[in-house]
Amino acid sequence: MLHTSTRLPGKSWLHALQVDLQYGYSLSPVEAEVLARRVQQMVDERSGMDRATGQITYQAIALSERAGKPLATCRKVAVQLTVLADDDAEVLAKHGSEALRRLRVHRLVTEAQLQGGALSQEDLSLLLGLSLKSIKRIFASYRAQGQRLLSRGELCDIGPGVSHKVPVIRKYVQDLSLPDIAQQLGHHGLQSMTRYLRHFALVMVLQDRGLTPEQMRSVVGISVSLIEQYRQLYQELQGPEYERTLERLKGVAFCPPLPPLYEDEPLREGKKGALR
Repeated sequence: MLHTSTRLPGKSWLHALQVDLQYGYSLSPVEAEVLARRVQQMVDERSGMDRATGQITYQAIALSERAGKPLATCRKVAVQLTVLADDDAEVLAKHGSEALRRLRVHRLVTEAQLQGGALSQEDLSLLLGLSLKSIKRIFASYRAQGQRLLSRGELCDIGPGVSHKVPVIRKYVQDLSLPDIAQQLGHHGLQSMTRYLRHFALVMVLQDRGLTPEQMRSVVGISVSLIEQYRQLYQELQGPEYERTLERLKGVAFCPPLPPLYEDEPLREGKKGALR
């Protein structure tokens, strides 16, 4: 009987690949072994076996995967994440542990997205050993400073995070034109931003009429989570400086959308670029 240490190599994926190459493609045992080892080398390189000190390889959900798809069936990408960088010790010494946590969250989110992956707040909680409450607080602090840091839930408009649509609406109501908003925030086409504004306008009107978020959903056609965020934003914008803009937005809530031919100006009375 073969000893366990003798049998185990025969169960490895490398051996299985070698057998497939040998019998499936009529390769000699030597050719199959050489090719299998080359495949293993390429996989190791792609999966970060040569990653830098302080980095880990993590399987993140691909950015292309949208909301509503089971996580088990989502495409994953291997991303290299810098959990410990050279200057982390200096940040800790000069600015404290909270600043270091903020820096690490920002770094991991950015690194993952640059490599085609999206990290959820739960991913970050696991990777950094922080509570989900702490991660949420860090994201909230970046939003308060007007910085764009998006978890997977926010990128896909799922979960309780603040949608990436909210900053677009806030900047528009603050009298910034749609092209300027697109330049500042990126990844937002003019037609998409027009759609955000129309949905927000509908939520405002329905809120004034006393409808619940669940009732609004059937009218607006967006998630209850996003409706709640729009309702909160509407509450935040209750002030004389925004009153005229909000009333004009409400006026186009139920108008049929037209192709946006002139979207180089904000939606203001007497200017091109209106939703109607």
